[in-house]
Amino acid sequence: MKIASVEVVPVRLPHYKAASDSLGTYSFSNHGIVIIRTESGLYGAGEIALAWFGGAHSICREVNEFWADQLIGQEVTDIAAISKKLDELSDFSKRHLLAKAGIETALYDLIGKMTQLPVYQLLGGKSRTRIPITGAIHIDSLDMMVETAKQRVSEGFKELKIKVGLDDEKDLKAIRQIRNAIPDPVLLRVDANMAWRTKKQAKKLIDEMFAFGVHIVEQPLRDDCLDELSWLRDNTEALILLDESVWDICDAKRCLEKGAADLLHVYVSEAGGLNGARKIFELAELYNIDCTLGSMPEARIGSSASAQLGIAMGNLSAFASDVRGFTAYREDVVHEELIIADGYLTIPDTPGLGVTIDFEKLKKLAVQ
Repeated sequence: MKIASVEVVPVRLPHYKAASDSLGTYSFSNHGIVIIRTESGLYGAGEIALAWFGGAHSICREVNEFWADQLIGQEVTDIAAISKKLDELSDFSKRHLLAKAGIETALYDLIGKMTQLPVYQLLGGKSRTRIPITGAIHIDSLDMMVETAKQRVSEGFKELKIKVGLDDEKDLKAIRQIRNAIPDPVLLRVDANMAWRTKKQAKKLIDEMFAFGVHIVEQPLRDDCLDELSWLRDNTEALILLDESVWDICDAKRCLEKGAADLLHVYVSEAGGLNGARKIFELAELYNIDCTLGSMPEARIGSSASAQLGIAMGNLSAFASDVRGFTAYREDVVHEELIIADGYLTIPDTPGLGVTIDFEKLKKLAVQ
């Protein structure tokens, strides 16, 4: 089947509650919903997750005005050729990787519907039936962070991810109080989002946090500090999980060659799509490194794509992933719910991504 039309609808998705980390505070996300149709009217859905980018909807206009016509008439299944064409059309910026991911996701959804297969079968088959998910604790008052931690444990999460990086002393107090408030089997990890300035500062904090039971530290230093990150990995006991340092496979290769990571945090959106993300998993496996999945945070379409990848990849870590971006939003554009139960995300065995667009909701949330 050939592509008959490509459309990106810019949307603004409201959050249940503003969330804060060391990079800022967010009360809504600007995304783009990709709809690719065949001549028969069958469609595939994708998501351009642009939560962290100013002027986010300009990339949606660019796809509609300059990319869409170039894809019409292409075979839906020619993903490699389409990917090459998208690279030729773009300037290889991070925003364009996100747009490419949205288009590729829609193609995989469409192929899944055409073949009556879930996307994970198109990515190599089922390696697991569910994905462990982190319980998120954003920067807030100490009392609220402790209460949130207890709430996440009551919801069944086995691993809590605590945002840190604005105030070292407060961070240490929060971790200590959270550790004292929750059962020992629940694992703790922290995400500094590149906030710590030097390897000396990072080592001191990691050592103190490890003493409180923190087992993973995510992106302690700036994304380009690979030598310092490698030194931290060698000189601290907590596992170093790299996030901002890893967008595409070239980034992953540099991190792995430097020995800078115990784990890689992989995003379908940042990698330019499911194929790019799968390549990072496969490269990491050659270095005997496992990966976790991140979230931009995507809503249900993008989260479904990440989950499909996680179900397929053999070296998805037993430590929890972040495929829970959809839980941040008061409203979404698909009919189906995604369910996290007892700390695990499961997905249906229905064709494609397993979600269908609610076009009335899409119209309501669209930005003109």
